[in-house]
Amino acid sequence: MRQFWNENRLVIGLITLMVGAFLLLRTPGDTLPSTADFDALVSAGTPTLVEFYSNT
Repeated sequence: MRQFWNENRLVIGLITLMVGAFLLLRTPGDTLPSTADFDALVSAGTPTLVEFYSNT
């Protein structure tokens, strides 16, 4: 088993780094349950940052 880790430590390290970067850098989803709640939040009169993402 020790030989396996020694032979594949670079690949395992790269995969671990990629998973860690994904978890650290991803954008969390929204917390609003409906569009009516979104409309109420945006029209409340306080500054609101809206971030749009399109996967196409």
